[in-house]
Amino acid sequence: MEKPLPAPLSTTAPTANQKTSPARLIPADLVPDLHTLAPSSGLSTELATHNTTDIRQTITKAETKPVLPFYPPPTHKDTTTSSSSSAELMAGVFPDLPWSASRLPPWYQAGWTAFSTLANPGGPANSPATYFTHHPLDQLLPDVYYGEWWHNAAALCVTGLVAWGIGYGGGGLGPVLLVCLCLGTYYRASVRRFRRNTRDDIQRELTKHSVASDEETVEWMNLFVQKFWLVFEPVLSALVVENLDTYMTDYLPPFLDSVRLTTFTLGTKPFRVMSVKTYPHTDPDTVCMDWKVSFIPHDLLDASAKDLNLRINPRIVMTARVGTGSLGAGIPIVIEDMSFTGHLRVTIRFMSRFPYAKTVGACFLEKPEFDYVCKPLGGDSFGFDVNIIPGLQSFIQDQIHTILGPLFYAPNIFTVDVEKFMEGELDMSQANGVLAVTLHGASTINDKEHLIYGNSNPYIRFYVDHGQELGRSSIKGNTLEPEWEETHFLLVNNLNSQLCMELRDHNPGAKDRRLATGIFNLQTMDRHDRYGQEGLDILLLKDGKTVSCLDADLHYLPISKPIKHMNGTIEPAVESNSGVLRLVVHECNGLQGSTLHPYVRVFINGTEKLKTRTVKRTDHPVYEEPTEMVIIDKTEVYLRAEVRNATDDSLLGVSTVYLNDWMRTQQNNDYRLTLTLDKKETGTLRMSAQWKPILMAGLSEGLGSHGFDCPSIGVVRISLWEARDLRNVELVTNGKSDPYVRVMSGLQTRARTAVVDNNLYPEWGEVHYVPIHSPKEDLLLEVMDWNQKTKDKSLGAVTLCVGDLVEQRIGDQAENPDRWCVSTGKIIDEWAQLHSIDQRITKGELRYTAEFLPILALPQPVAPAGTEKYSGAMDRTPLKDLNGSYVSYTPDGLVDLVSYRSGVLKVTLHQVSLPDAKGAYCHLLVDSLTPQYKTGHLKGKELRFEETADAFIKESDFSRIAIEVKPLHSDEKSELKIGYWVESASNIIRRLQQQRRKALKKQQEEEKEEGNVGEWYTLSGSNQGRICLSFDYLPLSSFELSPDESIENQGNLTISNINAKNIMAADKSGTSDPYVIFTINGERVHKSAIIKKTLNPVWSNEKFTVAIQSRVTASLRVELFDWNHIKSHGHIGSGGITLQGDILQSFVTRMVDIPLDGVTGVSGSVRAHFLWQPQLLINKKTQTSVLGNKSTYTSELVGASLDQPLALAVGALPSVQEANDEMEDQLHLHKVVSSDTESAGKRSRFSMESLSHMTSVTEGEGSSESRGAQGVINVCVLEARGLRGMDKSGTSDPFVCVIVGKRPAHKTRVIKKTLTPEWNEAFSVSITDEPTVFDFKVIDHNSLKPSVDIGVCRWNIWDLIHLDTTESLESVYIDQWLPLHPLGSGELRIRFEFTPSSSL
Repeated sequence: MEKPLPAPLSTTAPTANQKTSPARLIPADLVPDLHTLAPSSGLSTELATHNTTDIRQTITKAETKPVLPFYPPPTHKDTTTSSSSSAELMAGVFPDLPWSASRLPPWYQAGWTAFSTLANPGGPANSPATYFTHHPLDQLLPDVYYGEWWHNAAALCVTGLVAWGIGYGGGGLGPVLLVCLCLGTYYRASVRRFRRNTRDDIQRELTKHSVASDEETVEWMNLFVQKFWLVFEPVLSALVVENLDTYMTDYLPPFLDSVRLTTFTLGTKPFRVMSVKTYPHTDPDTVCMDWKVSFIPHDLLDASAKDLNLRINPRIVMTARVGTGSLGAGIPIVIEDMSFTGHLRVTIRFMSRFPYAKTVGACFLEKPEFDYVCKPLGGDSFGFDVNIIPGLQSFIQDQIHTILGPLFYAPNIFTVDVEKFMEGELDMSQANGVLAVTLHGASTINDKEHLIYGNSNPYIRFYVDHGQELGRSSIKGNTLEPEWEETHFLLVNNLNSQLCMELRDHNPGAKDRRLATGIFNLQTMDRHDRYGQEGLDILLLKDGKTVSCLDADLHYLPISKPIKHMNGTIEPAVESNSGVLRLVVHECNGLQGSTLHPYVRVFINGTEKLKTRTVKRTDHPVYEEPTEMVIIDKTEVYLRAEVRNATDDSLLGVSTVYLNDWMRTQQNNDYRLTLTLDKKETGTLRMSAQWKPILMAGLSEGLGSHGFDCPSIGVVRISLWEARDLRNVELVTNGKSDPYVRVMSGLQTRARTAVVDNNLYPEWGEVHYVPIHSPKEDLLLEVMDWNQKTKDKSLGAVTLCVGDLVEQRIGDQAENPDRWCVSTGKIIDEWAQLHSIDQRITKGELRYTAEFLPILALPQPVAPAGTEKYSGAMDRTPLKDLNGSYVSYTPDGLVDLVSYRSGVLKVTLHQVSLPDAKGAYCHLLVDSLTPQYKTGHLKGKELRFEETADAFIKESDFSRIAIEVKPLHSDEKSELKIGYWVESASNIIRRLQQQRRKALKKQQEEEKEEGNVGEWYTLSGSNQGRICLSFDYLPLSSFELSPDESIENQGNLTISNINAKNIMAADKSGTSDPYVIFTINGERVHKSAIIKKTLNPVWSNEKFTVAIQSRVTASLRVELFDWNHIKSHGHIGSGGITLQGDILQSFVTRMVDIPLDGVTGVSGSVRAHFLWQPQLLINKKTQTSVLGNKSTYTSELVGASLDQPLALAVGALPSVQEANDEMEDQLHLHKVVSSDTESAGKRSRFSMESLSHMTSVTEGEGSSESRGAQGVINVCVLEARGLRGMDKSGTSDPFVCVIVGKRPAHKTRVIKKTLTPEWNEAFSVSITDEPTVFDFKVIDHNSLKPSVDIGVCRWNIWDLIHLDTTESLESVYIDQWLPLHPLGSGELRIRFEFTPSSSL
């Protein structure tokens, strides 16, 4: 029975657990690091720095310079000669072959593919003669008319017709016999052919069965290798000895002077192939075989007498010289009797062009067995085998398995690209493409495995596919949040690899330790439009756990190579001022001096780039050492080569030349530079250079996109609607996820939605505007689970490709053309599958829409004649911008920024000055309760950030900008602030307009530059703190904000001076006892006092403030009732209005008349003063912001301090209500926020100033300092809402325990299975004027196990009741929703009635 083909082996990198688990058994310092066998600092440039800003500036200058080719144009007229001449100089030129398959005429037919419709498994050949062509006969005559049966039938028919013709024509028997003889001959040949084909088919099928089920012995190959080995082994050994010494000298430890391989032989007995198993059922272009091989030279059982006489065992002798000069001594190290046995799988994939084998993959299916004898001391005479030391041999074998496992052991396959190897593209010392890696920074490093000893000194090193190190970043000392802002250039062969970025900790005096590794698949860049990947968040993992997140940009720069066309012509490579320069130091000749030990140093622009090894005792040293580097601007590069004597480091000769001049003349000079010393020739240096141009167009823009320091091209309008079927990460606590969405650009959170409690199908319906700076700046929409004390968890993310929404355009100017971006007209509206950060599909979907809105794009201003720069005034004022929108100008020709209400505000935070040295960072908030930009962390009194951020201004008339300076130990959820600064957008834009007008008026460039330095502002909440800021404003082109997105749509509504006129008489006396109830969206927010016996009531002292989340969707209704003592109250009218439109005007008090209807015979109207104050409202689970107000009509309050366990504060103090004789009326009032002493023009805003005066009580402390008066307080526990579900059913069995001081005061009844219980239980307590703490605990009742706390709130009663505003009243009524701690546990509604002792 045929054995099935084994499962394909994975070629991907093993997981972190697979790679690190063997190393855990060995101390980290003992595990060898193969990546550093050839340590590299990366592909350097002519600059002496990796700073991104310096590289970007150099690239920008190089792009503006003319390109001068290194090589002069060929003077030969012959095309072939010219191509050959170029081929000698230009890298990557295709050689002229003696013949070409393309020379075959296309009507020729070559190969089986020319006759079959089946495709070549190795791909199409280059010659058209091998392509299949359809013939007319094939179309007219079906395939069924071909074959042996039809041929035989045709032969019989033809024979019969010929015989009939002979007989009909009077012929004799002779011709008939001749025809029959021909027919018999044909029959005999046909039968033989049939029997041969049948026999071959049967034999082939039997062979297939044998191949698939059995292992073959290949003795013919072993015999061939045995005879060939005696011829080839001496050549192979000599080649190893000749080349290995050169490489060994580069890796010598300091205590060794030299190591020489003096003896090397593999013996006379070759390796042996024991068996081969072939798998026939593979792809048509693939061969898969399992080879069992062995190399056991000392096994003599199968050796003949002749072989025994000629037997030579493998032997390696290395002489290590310790010390120098006469004090040195050589120590021989002997390795012999090596043996090896392994089970190897080889996979070969073919192709249709030379070398016909595309890839060869090999891996060991089992761990190979090996043995050896090692004598490090004493040699043959006194040496002993070190493997006799207990445990040493097994330790060395485990080390070898650990090193080779990730590369050669299944399921990992070591693959060699033969095609690339034959083309020279697998030589890692030669560049075929350059990867520009820009490192911005990394998030906080989580040292969960305690790998960091002492101070952390992180750095990043790069390698491809677990190969040798390609480069490393600088070391950032003593930080867990490193920031580099460096650009490194790495050599890459192709984009079919994985870039590994390893986070390491530098330990001076000890071995550096690997903290985590991040992997980026370069195949995602294998498209011209994806060569640049910006704003990447690369997870750095250790054992599958996230250690940090690396913020990086990647740009692939392929080598510009000549292109060979089908007609044989060669299109030369596109030249550029930037490229890869390969220098090879070959040799020196004619050096002067005695006892020379010369070495060569090569400098580029004064920075050493190459230092060769020292060749001792010769005046004709040969080096053959190459180096490669990226040259950003070849027009500014000069080269200096020094030859020095290693004995005393004296200078033997020097040569200095500009790169452009040397490259043009190097071939004519036989690649030799003349060495001089004191103006005398001292020899020559033979050094060659090879230039590979790289087009870096657009790279400078990509390098400048991070940090938002380059201008914005527009904003993306993102509507976050809803999500469904999210992952529940709180299943253990019997809860559900609390999801919200954040919009990420790199490591910066640019926008965030509100948190939806306990919901796996949340709905947000929020619109956010995010500025973007490049079409390659992709945004990440990440769904997060909110947590109070721990870090928020990711539920999945969606990548928004901005390039799908943005189209780049360029003007037709010859110089300095206009560049701008427009919308493609596409609006993304989709349900997107969530993915984890490592691109794995996770549970849940997110629905969102996105579109692009461009900024105002003005044409490039034309500088007046005779000037070099644009001075600030436009020499022409175009009527429209590049997008076709009309431009608004001031009378003096400047763009009228004030007239544009929406745009992108660019804020540069230069410096923060503090009175004391502190560690701090800054948050930028623009019309938001969450930060849109976070700076880096700095320490000191003068914090120089020099960071640029931007945010979208919806409406400049109402928008406010805030910058919070926060201590290092606080996070986004903490309210701790060192200081803050708040300003309106209109004032900033107005000042910016004045600065531009002033610069235009004075026409002084230096004054304009001084204006960009920034202005100093005072920090509020900080003693003598200051902040230095500068601004810029980019208006949006033809943008209209929807009313429901306006800042005016959210805020506080204050209603005062309530009265009614000509209401309906409900009593027999012809009057009424009216009171009015106000509702918003069906929820009661205020009930007035009762005024008896009147038809024109006036509530002059009635005033309340209510928060409106959405003014566009809010509706206000008034209901007028007639109070009755015995029977139910009578309804005497109602009316309603919507709050949208012109009925309200911001910050202006307006009288609103609401007509009454709804009852037969109703008349009159209710009138009141309405004051609308736009304000951002803080919802539950949102940190306190200096731009926010905690007032909401749903009482979703937030504790004032998150860092203290039980610290709570009042979001807005309740007002004193009129006495009400019916408790049920008060139960409908959810929240009232008012102040009888507050004037109508004063804005109700709770920020840092108001919160700082509020007092809270924490556990373990006594009461606050607030005091009151002696009396009796009646406490009514009304209801609760939003409680946490503590039972498996998702509900709770809540009751409330009230503790006054330290004594229990009341316990309510238990209400089963609800999250919104109603108790309506009251009790009375006598209190003094001393601080009195009320402790309300909501507890989930359990019958068989202990009850569980749901939440708690603690208050000093005098922080709720302020007697200074109610001294004239006999009693005080407070109806308040109190938030439970921890936040998210729900809210408890309590009604307090305090009666002073003087009123009893």
